Amino acid sequence: MSDLLALVRNLDRLAALKRTALLDSEPEEPFDRFTRLATRLFKAPVALVSLVDRERQFFKSAVGLKEPWKTRRETPLTHSFCKHVLASDDPLVIRDATKDPAFRDNPAVRELDVVAYAGVPICSSGFALGAFCVMDNEPHEWSYDDVQILKDVAACVSHEIDLRLRMRDLEAELAAARLRAQ
Repeated sequence: MSDLLALVRNLDRLAALKRTALLDSEPEEPFDRFTRLATRLFKAPVALVSLVDRERQFFKSAVGLKEPWKTRRETPLTHSFCKHVLASDDPLVIRDATKDPAFRDNPAVRELDVVAYAGVPICSSGFALGAFCVMDNEPHEWSYDDVQILKDVAACVSHEIDLRLRMRDLEAELAAARLRAQ
């Protein structure tokens, strides 16, 4: 198994991802707000909150995807640029994937019309769970400021996830305290 697949399939990372309860969940306004903002800020047609699972990436939020991807809200890992963000734990910036030897044969280039990509890690519980990314169907110059803004938005997405986890833990503690009090 490649190092990348070993990282993606790390059991502790997958457990942290499952704990979020976001996989296969419905779209939600807090996440959709971030992706809508990103398409406007970067003048890019697609933005995603992508969670990288064992064999696929699931889009908790997706703006601008065409069918059938819009309805499916996921792709196999073979199509994932976001899995590479996990591997580096750094931003991944691609001006033109059609000319990049590492990405030009990725099925997303032809099937999802991904030409340009910029993505940064979404982290929680000490793991990169996925990526917040923007994509364009033509070459796109991503500036230093673009990457910094993406990092800030991804930090907000990560914070939203962490808040939800803390709230769930607090609710469980309160329920346990109520049971003990009875």
